[in-house]
Amino acid sequence: MGEKEIIEINKNGWNELVRSGKNYSNTSLPEYGPFMRNEEYFNIFKDVKNKKVLELGCAKGESLKYLQTKGASEVWGIDISEEQIKYAKNNVPTGKFFVSAMENNPGIPENYFDYCLSLYSIGFSSSLEKTLALVSSYLNKDGKFVFCWTHPFFNCLGIAEDKVVIRKSYNNEALANITKGEDKIPMVQYNFKISTIINAMIKSGLTIEKMIEDKPIQENYIGNYKSNFWDKRKIDSAPTTLIIIAKK
Repeated sequence: MGEKEIIEINKNGWNELVRSGKNYSNTSLPEYGPFMRNEEYFNIFKDVKNKKVLELGCAKGESLKYLQTKGASEVWGIDISEEQIKYAKNNVPTGKFFVSAMENNPGIPENYFDYCLSLYSIGFSSSLEKTLALVSSYLNKDGKFVFCWTHPFFNCLGIAEDKVVIRKSYNNEALANITKGEDKIPMVQYNFKISTIINAMIKSGLTIEKMIEDKPIQENYIGNYKSNFWDKRKIDSAPTTLIIIAKK
């Protein structure tokens, strides 16, 4: 499948999902994902006051709104879905937003941002390397990239006969067909190995500062993460989320 087709499928999928008005799993600050401790614990954005922030896959702008309340001086967002951006502009009237795939630059300034953020979004990109090269270009000297995605090993786990099993090869990085929401709207995403993500960051000119594989919190329910994918037996076995903090 080519890059244009990937972008089109995911754009249509997200637009349909938002228009439906139904609940779907979504991650926004202060949360870093299901069964994870949040920003109040990790304090990754402790010095965001008076800083400029760009979010890739900003959805409805909830994370940017949160960072604005923490003192961010400018908040910018890019999202493939015009339906998401409508909400983002409502939620953050002073923000600057673009409807675009994250692997393209729709007019975002280079060497400008103190932080670039991607929460559970970059796997929907049609090109990891193109996206990370742009991330590096957007950041100013010493700017930081905060990356968050489903932990690649957790993604390999499944349940069979009441036991946690390896349901797919960790080495399989092929484009995967997925569905989201109650109506099972089709989309596609990549699930990369940790080494693939790190090597792509290094190639783009970023330096890894920290990687977080936190032990999940055992709670009955968090947000809209109702899917069997987040089975509690699985979260006993592996981190749900991978966080990487990289610096330009």
